[in-house]
Amino acid sequence: MLQIQTSINDVTMPVFIFPHEERNTCIVSIPDMNFSLEYSRTLSEADQAEEIVLHLFNVMDEAECEAVARDITRATSTK
Repeated sequence: MLQIQTSINDVTMPVFIFPHEERNTCIVSIPDMNFSLEYSRTLSEADQAEEIVLHLFNVMDEAECEAVARDITRATSTK
């Protein structure tokens, strides 16, 4: 499991990322936002970011969604 930090509304929050090998997915959790998501690891980095933004858009504005998605995809693309 990976743990990274991201900033949401100027508050630093932990993000937990679990690469699920058997399902070929990533499970992302932001406990401070009561948010979690599972997406396919077969998606391109851009499509992964888009998937994250689509789900985060329900809880924050678009600019912050994109910043958080960028943080997550950067962390998963290097692992």
